[in-house]
Amino acid sequence: MFGSPFARSTGQNSSAPSHFKDSARNAIYQQLPPSVITSTSASSIRSAPSQYNKQQYQSSYRSSSSSSIFSSISGKRSVRSAPSIYSSSTATIPEDSEPISTTVEQLVNDIVLHENYFLDQKTQQQQQQQQQLPHLAQRRPFSDDLDTEELYKISLGSDLQYQNAPESLIDWNLNVTRCKLILTQLPMISSTPDFQYNQNSLPQLIGDLASLCHIVLIQPHITDKELIYTLFSSDLYSEHNLDYSFKKSVAEISVKQSRLLQINSSTGINQQQTFLKFKFKEIAIRNYLINLAAAATTAHEYKLKSDLFKKQLKLQQQQLNIQDDMHLQPMENKKIKLSKEDKKRLWEQVRSDVFKRAGLEE
Repeated sequence: MFGSPFARSTGQNSSAPSHFKDSARNAIYQQLPPSVITSTSASSIRSAPSQYNKQQYQSSYRSSSSSSIFSSISGKRSVRSAPSIYSSSTATIPEDSEPISTTVEQLVNDIVLHENYFLDQKTQQQQQQQQQLPHLAQRRPFSDDLDTEELYKISLGSDLQYQNAPESLIDWNLNVTRCKLILTQLPMISSTPDFQYNQNSLPQLIGDLASLCHIVLIQPHITDKELIYTLFSSDLYSEHNLDYSFKKSVAEISVKQSRLLQINSSTGINQQQTFLKFKFKEIAIRNYLINLAAAATTAHEYKLKSDLFKKQLKLQQQQLNIQDDMHLQPMENKKIKLSKEDKKRLWEQVRSDVFKRAGLEE
């Protein structure tokens, strides 16, 4: 009678030969992805989905140093790159990874570094071309259709200057910084070692100015209508609650003036280019900023001087009452109101002074 096929025979080793076990183990290991074999990572990181193999990650990573390793998976949404300490060979990302973060100050400094670097590159190329072709040195190196500033500039507020305290226009430095964050692209150079901006995802702003400033990324070839909308919908002087129609009107006038300047400055055949050149977009945002700054400063200083004028009137009235020895109701609870003529005269005085400081004399 035969015993059960699952019964263990006595006195005989039922295990497979050792070389069979080694072959089986090797076969299993060959089927496992490399991250399973070599990974000693803690639980704070997870492996990438198994359906995407190592070769896909490496080819995707090499395609662009600033793009995400998952860029080939979905082209419909922006995804952030994993920090550089996590290599593409292990195909792992942090479980709770944070987006790339930077302070407003660092970003502004990096914009300056980027523009200075590429300006130097452009200058060197021009010099080399002139040395190689000296007979063309006297000619105009660039045609009217070529936007030379666009070759190195990325910020519409690059040429705006900060003011030393006290500011002649209210909140000028804050709003200059906001203008500097209106970008056609993120910097490709950073002052921080081993730090690189992801061109497919905006960095997270941190620090004291993070809640007051926002990055506005625009297309290099933005239409006039889109530029107008970008200006009056921005956060420039948002704290001063300027009238919506006023901001829109100023934005329209600023862009239209830049368009006229570009047309009048063009000597080429194509005098009505489809898009504003970079320097004329800079002029538009500068004029928009200055007009908003003048309006906000005028309203602020008018209120201060109006309150001071009321106090002076109240003090004069009290002195007259004392001199006349009149025992009337105390003046502390009475409101002093300015006449329409006084309001108009004070407003024109403040407005004229502010507009002179802003260089907007009429």
